[in-house]
Amino acid sequence: MSEFITFQVNEQTYTETTVAGTTLLSLLRHLGWYGVHRVCESGDCGACTVWVDDKPIHSCIYPAMRIEGKSVTTIEGLAKDGKLSSMQSAFLEKQGFQCGFCTPGAIMTAEKINCKTETELRSALRGNICRCTGYQPIIESILLVSKADLIQHPKSQIQNSVGESIPKQDGIEIVTGKPVYTPDYTPVGLLHLKVLRSPHPHARIRHIRTDKAKALPGVHAIFTHEDVPRIPYTTAGHAEPQPDPLDHYLLDNKVRFVGDRVAAVVAESVAIAAKACQLIEVDYDILPHIIDPEKAMEANVVVIHDEPESCQIPERDRNIAGKVILEKGDIEKGFAEADFIIEDTYNVPAVQHAHLEPHISISWLDEDGNLVIRSSTQVPFHCQTLLAKLFDLPKDKIRVFKTKIGGGFGNKQEILSEDLCAFATLKTGRPVQWEFTRHEEFTATNSRHAMKIRLKTGIKKDGTIVAQDMTAISNTGAYGNHATTVVYLTGCFPLGLYRCANQKFIGYAVYTNTMPAGAFRGYGATQGSFVVESQLDEIAERLNIDPIELRLKNIINSEDILSLGTRGDDHFHVIGSYAIPECFEKVTQALGYIPGIQPIANGHLRRGFGFAVGMQASGLAKIHAAGVKLSLKENGKYLLKTGSIDVGTGSDTTLRQIAAQVLGVAIADIEIIAGDTQTTPYDAGSYASATTYISGQAVNLAAQRLRDRILAVAANIGNCQTEELILTANTVQSSNAEISLQEIAQQESLEVELEYAADKCSMTFAVQGVEVEVDTETGHIKVLRCVQAIDIGKAINPRICESQAIGGMVMGLGYALSEELRIDAQGNTLNPRFRTYQLPTAQDIPLMQVFLVEKADPYGPFGAKGIGEICTNCTAPAIANAVAHATGVRLTQLPMTPERIWKAFGS
Repeated sequence: MSEFITFQVNEQTYTETTVAGTTLLSLLRHLGWYGVHRVCESGDCGACTVWVDDKPIHSCIYPAMRIEGKSVTTIEGLAKDGKLSSMQSAFLEKQGFQCGFCTPGAIMTAEKINCKTETELRSALRGNICRCTGYQPIIESILLVSKADLIQHPKSQIQNSVGESIPKQDGIEIVTGKPVYTPDYTPVGLLHLKVLRSPHPHARIRHIRTDKAKALPGVHAIFTHEDVPRIPYTTAGHAEPQPDPLDHYLLDNKVRFVGDRVAAVVAESVAIAAKACQLIEVDYDILPHIIDPEKAMEANVVVIHDEPESCQIPERDRNIAGKVILEKGDIEKGFAEADFIIEDTYNVPAVQHAHLEPHISISWLDEDGNLVIRSSTQVPFHCQTLLAKLFDLPKDKIRVFKTKIGGGFGNKQEILSEDLCAFATLKTGRPVQWEFTRHEEFTATNSRHAMKIRLKTGIKKDGTIVAQDMTAISNTGAYGNHATTVVYLTGCFPLGLYRCANQKFIGYAVYTNTMPAGAFRGYGATQGSFVVESQLDEIAERLNIDPIELRLKNIINSEDILSLGTRGDDHFHVIGSYAIPECFEKVTQALGYIPGIQPIANGHLRRGFGFAVGMQASGLAKIHAAGVKLSLKENGKYLLKTGSIDVGTGSDTTLRQIAAQVLGVAIADIEIIAGDTQTTPYDAGSYASATTYISGQAVNLAAQRLRDRILAVAANIGNCQTEELILTANTVQSSNAEISLQEIAQQESLEVELEYAADKCSMTFAVQGVEVEVDTETGHIKVLRCVQAIDIGKAINPRICESQAIGGMVMGLGYALSEELRIDAQGNTLNPRFRTYQLPTAQDIPLMQVFLVEKADPYGPFGAKGIGEICTNCTAPAIANAVAHATGVRLTQLPMTPERIWKAFGS
């Protein structure tokens, strides 16, 4: 059934035919209003908020037929006569966004909020989810509108860029809803891809019948395992040599988890492709499945990867996808010297990245027959390498590029949508789009690795740690992408943070018939930090030593060498700048913490403090390479080309700040092109906290070389020495001459291209403190304050760094208190939507305070170190320690739900 409807959008009149079941969201995007973003399609996130007759609604659940005769306003309609609304200006001023995918919906909601208190404001925002900012910058933006002194400085004109909180340079596009994300583009002749997914956790495909689906009008192609090349690969976006098992296939004759790929349909529309998937008939041979990784390690119980083609699997008969052993000293001797030994077992869950923009790729053939993939990816160059291998194409015949990315957190370091999308284009010759649903994001992408970790520690009476023995069993799910490397960091960093002569770590990444686990912000160190930092507080309590005193007694210092797991000749993790004592001082002063302070009891409410320390490397030394091309344009401005990826972190801005500082110009004088395998130099991608430290240093070195070349040319023109010259925004000056940059550019083409890989990677350190209130009657934990001090080296852009830290802490808050992918005995995900998954919302967030402790690092650009991951790792253990301080109850399982707390009180 279809109807003609007449309506207005942003004061433009439309008459359209709409079909029953069409949402207002789909209609608006069909009409080109791309500021309305598709995220949940269940009314849970608010990213699609628009006004219908000036009332805010979630357009993803609003029937399009209901707008007959009505007026719709989207984010594109707020700015009048080229002037931003007050709310849009406030979001720019307070940087109330990172990736920006939620921002249009947040602004549309905020414009209609009329609250008297911040508490009311937080409650009013509970229908708008943000995974990046931690909500605090959004709240500050909204509160700014109530003030008369809205500041709108053109901060991009600041000359000394490094150290300045210059607004993200993509802000105008974000707050006005410009079409800048991957799905905001529809090439002519676009087809849509959908995948039939397995309903079984483990089965072999006997036969697939596709005749009914092929007969459906609008279906162009259907692919099964019989139609694709059988080449094993990993979805992990890693540099060569690949450390992961090669155990994945475009399509396989065996499925290994509920949600695994079975067949792909390419059709004229998403609806037709989805209908065709329902018409495919599959005859499955159901196989025994296994969910528990410990049981999966029993030899030949269920062998999940029995196919001979897959390789780099350490022990396939025991389902071991990865194994790590790190040790130093003599562990038995260490325990023999201990005055007492403590041993605990901890369980941490699988959690979802919940980036608001889903995985999406669009592929097509350009006029020269080259394969082009526009994708929301953190690793375009790794994707290009994989596609060349899969389809036997030269790399220069494949272009992979990103536009703006709506969040990633490691999940878009996986190559999940580009492969089948590209295959479909190669087979049909048509542009193809594949966009994951929110259900697919929760059930068929990747999660953080769930782990069971045992830690045994030997201690002297004076608090000296003499032995640590950790064993981690990690559930890597059906495939081994990131299996070994994540487990490695589970032991390496959390144990390596403390001076202990005798340490041993054994980690197993184990296949099960569940959704794969993969890269996730913190990358294994998150899990290990919860374990080590929790047990340290338990030790402090037993010894009657203040937990901070115990940490400072044992923590590594600036003179130590990080030696766990190294041979001595391959060491590349180093302690560069070191400011841990200063970080502790900032946190304790902010919280008003005094050693020996007692918990506060108020009836059934208990208050306490908790602390945790974390350590994370800034990138991957000797492996992670970053290329940069920097040139002087004929108009006297600069062009920076970098393969690096801004996933909402603001790196496109900070990299320009570094170049601007070296060249003595404003950031506005530097144009940037990033993340395109055809037009930019190679960069390993956005992961491992590497962008500022490694890509930033590449920019720094390139800018220095270009500056020297400019001065050399100017010296030749002016017949003088380079030492006499000063490079300014538009000219090169000496005591008696002034040469314009335009003149220099016309004299000689000036361009520098280089590739940089760090020999050493400095460690970033963070100290976090929290104050909590626990209701002993209900088990509810209320986090009152979160304070984090980060030994950052140098903050290139303090506001961007603070926003990263707050967002990371809130992600850690969810990990601590509410987030958990729940899987039943048949491998089904029980909570595959925002409403049941329980992400933190604005009303759940306490006061967040961040201190950027700056002590310049000797290896990073202008002394900077990485910040992207470290900010997440300390929150969960700090909260667990605060709960124990307040109540005496020690939880060793995450999340610490009210039910688990309440049960612990009764045990």
